[in-house]
Amino acid sequence: MNTPRSPQAQWHGAADNPMMQRVQQWLAGGRRLAWLPIFNSENFPGIDPETLFYAEQSPQRHCWFIDHEDDFLTLPEGITGWLLPDGAEDTDVAVGLWDDTVHFCIMADRRTGAPQTLRTGRAWEVEPGVAESAHQSAV
Repeated sequence: MNTPRSPQAQWHGAADNPMMQRVQQWLAGGRRLAWLPIFNSENFPGIDPETLFYAEQSPQRHCWFIDHEDDFLTLPEGITGWLLPDGAEDTDVAVGLWDDTVHFCIMADRRTGAPQTLRTGRAWEVEPGVAESAHQSAV
């Protein structure tokens, strides 16, 4: 079932983009999505790595809820975040909004190139005391 396209929200990606197709299926199925910002230096330049590390591990993390395509337009411009469907514990779908266009991103470990997910990309899952190096290598 195809989700009707919003006249306001543009989606960047080919029709066969698997991430975009999953998001369209989630929305068509009535699943609520939570968008969680990724706390890294690309999204928040000028913020020291230790602060980003603690923001990433906070249990009271802020999120935006997505129920319809137009809800993507409420996301902060130029910040990439994880898109987690209701009931899921992990996701590999990362989304950002640039110039009213939704972009689907693949997040990879900078050292290994291995794909990252919300759980594997979180800096707090590495050894304590290495916030800066964890931040640099995760997402």
